[in-house]
Formats: sequence, C-alpha cells, structure tokens
Amino acid sequence: MSRRLLFACLLLTLVPFGPAAASAEGGSGGSSAYLPLKPPFVVNVNDGEEVHHMQVDIQVKLAGPEAAGLIEEHMPAIRHSLVLLLSGQEVKAVRTVQGKEKLRQEALEAVQKVLEENAGTKGIEALYFTGLIIQ
Repeated sequence: MSRRLLFACLLLTLVPFGPAAASAEGGSGGSSAYLPLKPPFVVNVNDGEEVHHMQVDIQVKLAGPEAAGLIEEHMPAIRHSLVLLLSGQEVKAVRTVQGKEKLRQEALEAVQKVLEENAGTKGIEALYFTGLIIQ
C-alpha cells in the first residue's frame, strides 16, 4: 500500500471524530454539547403481576461548558433520582409516545432539580432518550 493511500485512509478514519470531540468539550462554532449518562439505566418495572426490565440510554444537552463537570461531580445523586423515577413507571404508559415524552420531561426536571439543589444551576437545557428497551 502506498504512503499516500495509507495517509488518506488514516485521515478518513479521523475526520468523523473532529467535530464531535470539539462539541463534547464545548468547542467553538456555537454547537451544542451533549453528554451521555453512562452506563445505561436498567430498572425493574411492573406490569400487573409481571416484572419487566427497562433499559434507558440518556444524553443531556449542556447549558454551558461548566455543566459537564457539575454533572460528573453530582452523578451519584443524578443516577439515584433517575433510577427512582424510571423504576416507578408503568409499562403500559411508557410504551406510548406520549408516555415516553412525559417521562422524558420528568427526567429532565429531575436532573435539573438535583443540579439546582447541589450546584445552584439547572446545568442542562434538554434530556433525550437515545435508547429505550422494555423486556
């Protein structure tokens, strides 16, 4: 393989990571920064007499560059609040689009409340479910 071809392949593999890395670090360009709350949330939810498992992948839209540090610092309280919220759901409600949207709004408010109480700022502008599975 020639050096040019090897260099071009290397360059192509690095290109997709450039903008995402700048965005995640609050880089220039005015683009919003998103932060995944890892690992995914896995909770038990009831549906009558059956117990189901729900896994939720969540990303938050940061209000400012300092928000990522605040979220990391208060992650135990954030995860606790979200686990309680998610595990209190009814399967039939979460299976509808309206139910998911209501839960998303409640999760946003829960995270903002934790950050407001512990850091004096809401810290995030939005919260998104990037994956939601019920088994």
